[in-house]
Amino acid sequence: MSQRAIDNIASAVKIGLCILPALVLIVAGNFFANIFMPGVGDLFFPFITGKNFFFRIVVEILLALWVFAALFDKKYRPRTSPVFWAVLATVGVLALSTIFGANPYRSFWSNYERMEGLVSFLHFFAYFVMLISVFKTEVDWRKFFYSTIFVSFIVTIYAYLQFLGRLEIHQSGDRLDATLGNSTYLAIYMIFHLALLAYYAFKERRVWVKSVFTALLVLETPVVFLTATRGSILGLMGGVLLFALLIFLRDWGAENRRYKFIAAGAACAVFLAVGAFFVFKSTNFVQNNYVLSRFAQLSPEERTTKSRFIIWGMALEGFKKHPIFGWGPENFNLVFNKYYKASLWQQEPWFDRAHNVIFDWLIHGGALGLLAYFGAFFLGLYALWKKQADYLAKVVFTSLLAAYFFHNFFVFDNLTSYFMFFAVLGFIHFLTQTSLLAGSGVVARVPKVEGTANPFRYVAVIIVFAGVAWSLYFLNLKPLLAGRALLNTLKDMSTAGQNTDAILADFDKVFSYNTFGSGEAREQLASYANNVIVSGLPTEAKVAVLNKAVSALETQVAENPEDARAYLFLASLYLRGGRIDDGIKILDKAKELSPQKQQIFFLIADAYITKGDNARAFEILKNIYDLEPASGESAKNLALISVLNGKDKYAEEVLSGVYGKNLIADQNLLAAYARVGNFKKVRDIWALFLEQEPNNAQYHVNLAATYMQLGERQTAIGELQRAIELNPQFKAQGEQFIEEIRAGRNP
Repeated sequence: MSQRAIDNIASAVKIGLCILPALVLIVAGNFFANIFMPGVGDLFFPFITGKNFFFRIVVEILLALWVFAALFDKKYRPRTSPVFWAVLATVGVLALSTIFGANPYRSFWSNYERMEGLVSFLHFFAYFVMLISVFKTEVDWRKFFYSTIFVSFIVTIYAYLQFLGRLEIHQSGDRLDATLGNSTYLAIYMIFHLALLAYYAFKERRVWVKSVFTALLVLETPVVFLTATRGSILGLMGGVLLFALLIFLRDWGAENRRYKFIAAGAACAVFLAVGAFFVFKSTNFVQNNYVLSRFAQLSPEERTTKSRFIIWGMALEGFKKHPIFGWGPENFNLVFNKYYKASLWQQEPWFDRAHNVIFDWLIHGGALGLLAYFGAFFLGLYALWKKQADYLAKVVFTSLLAAYFFHNFFVFDNLTSYFMFFAVLGFIHFLTQTSLLAGSGVVARVPKVEGTANPFRYVAVIIVFAGVAWSLYFLNLKPLLAGRALLNTLKDMSTAGQNTDAILADFDKVFSYNTFGSGEAREQLASYANNVIVSGLPTEAKVAVLNKAVSALETQVAENPEDARAYLFLASLYLRGGRIDDGIKILDKAKELSPQKQQIFFLIADAYITKGDNARAFEILKNIYDLEPASGESAKNLALISVLNGKDKYAEEVLSGVYGKNLIADQNLLAAYARVGNFKKVRDIWALFLEQEPNNAQYHVNLAATYMQLGERQTAIGELQRAIELNPQFKAQGEQFIEEIRAGRNP
C-alpha cells in the first residue's frame, strides 16, 4: 500500500466528515434526503429518523476507511488528551449502564422518536475519534466548520421563509423549527453556529470573509429568538455577557482595542433588551408577541415551571434507587411512571426525558455517567485555559459551553446538538495538541509514518470491513425498512382501514424485520384494534384484528415487564374484547408500577362499572381524586360514578370544587344521568352544550329527545323546529318527528 493511496483514503474521510453537517437538512422524503439518501423515501418520525440514519450510515462507511488509513499510518491515529479520555469515559459508562440497566434492549436501540441510546453514542464516539485523527491542521478544521456554517445559512433561510409564511412551521403555528422539526433543536443548533461565526469573524484575515461572517452573525441571531425557546434565549444572552466580560479582562493593546468596543456593544444590547422587556412587560405589544409573551408568563407558578420541578424531584427519587450506573439510557420513562405524581395531570401522560441535563444523566448513567459527561465539559474548559494560547478560542468556546449548559438545564440533547458538541470537543482537543503561530495558518506536529509491510493489518482491514457491512445492514437497513413499512401501514390505515386483512399484512411486514420498530408498531396496532372494535365491520374481522393486537401487546408486556405503558395498552384491548377480569389483573400490575397514574385508575373503574360493581368503582375513583382534587378528569370521573351510585349531591360538590359550578357540559356525565333516569340533569347538560354551540342542530335534536322523556312534548317540538332552521337537510325527518309527537306518539 503506497503512502499516496493511504493519504487519499484519509482525504476521503475528511471530505465525508465535511459532508456530514448536511444531516441537519435531511427530512425523510424531502429534497435533501433524496439527494443524500436516494430511494429511501418517507420514514416514521421523518425529522428524526432521516437525519440519524444518514449520520450513522456515513459514519460507519467513513469508519471503515479511517481504520484502513490508521492501520497503515500512525499519523492518522488519535492522540490522547484529557478531552479524549473524558469522551471515552462517557461512552464507557453508558455501555455499563446499558448492560446493568432496567431495559438493556431499549437502552441500546432507543426508538424512532429519539434514536439515541448506546448505539448512537458509539457512533458519536467514532465520529469524534475520526475528527481528531484526520483533522491535523487548522485548515482542516476551518474547512469542516465552514461547511457546517454554510449549512446553517441554508437552515436560516428556511427559517425566515417560515417566518414570512412561505414555508410551513411543523411544530406549532408560530415557533420556527426549520428542517429540525422542533424549535428547541433549532435554537441550540443556531447558538453553536453563532459561536463559530463569532470566532472566525475575529480570526479571519480576509476582509470579505470576515464581512460575510459578520453579516451571517447578524442574520442568524434573530432566528434563536424567533424559536421562542426561553432556555436557549437566556443561555445565549448569558453567553454573550460572559463573552464580553472575558474580552474586557484582557489587555488587547491599541491595535485590537476594537474587540473591547464590540464586546461592550454586545453587552449593552443584552442589557437594553432585558431592561426594555421589563419596562414594557405589561403592554399589548409584549402580551401579543408570541416570543415575548412566553417570557412574560415565566414564573415559579407557571404550569410548565411547576411541572419541571416536580419531574426533577421524581428523577432524584429514581437516582436514589440506582445511584451508580443509573437506569440505563432511554429508561427515564420507567422512572417517570414509578414516581409519577398526580399533580402532573395537566401535562402529557408520558415523559421520556427529565428536561434537565443533570437529572437526565443521573437517570441514564447514574453518578458515574454524570461525572463522565461533566468531565467532557470541565476538562474541555481546563484544556482551553491551561493547554493552549489562543485567547479568542478560550473566550468564544467557554461562552458557548456556558450557553449550551444553560440551555440543557431546561431541555435535553438531540442528534444535532450532540453533533456540534462533539465537534467542538474535537476542536478543543486539536488546540491542545498543536501550537498555533499567530498569523501563520497552521503548524501541526505529526508522528512519524509507519511502514505497511505487516500482513496482519490486511486481516484487520477485512475484519473491519465485514463488521461495517454487518452494521450497515443490522443497525441501519433493517430498522430503516421497518420504519418505512410502519409509515406505509399508517397511510393504509387512513385510506383503507376497513380492509383489515391488508392492514394486518402490513403490520406483519413491520414485525418481520424484528427491529426496535416493532414496539412502536404494536402500539399502533393496538390503537387500530380499538377503532375497529367500535366500527361497523363484520364480527370476524373485529375478532381477527383484536386477537392479533392482543398477541402483539402480550409480547410487548413480556419484553417490557417494568413499563406501565405496555400494560395499559394490553388492558385496554382486554376490556374491549370483554375479558374484564384479565383487564383488571393487568391494570393492577400497571398500578404497582405507577401508583399515581390517573389513567390506570380510570380504566380500572371502567372495568368494574362494566362488571356492575359501581361501589368498587366509586372507591377507586375516590382514592385517585383525593390524591389531586384539582384534577378536572378525576373530578369528572368521580362525579360520574357518584351519579351511578345515587350520590347526586356529592357529584355536584365535586364538580363545584373544580369548575365552580355543579354541572358541566360533558358527554360521559350526561350518559350517567340518563342511565339513572335523571333527565332533568340531562336537559340541563344539553343546555350547557348549546351555550357553547347555539347553532349545533344535533344538540337541539338531542334536547328535543330529552324533553320527550320529561313529557314536555310541545317544548320538544320547538327544539325540532329550531334544528330544522339550522339544518334544512333535516327538514323532512324533523317534520316527520313533529307529526308523530302531535299525533301523541313517540318518534
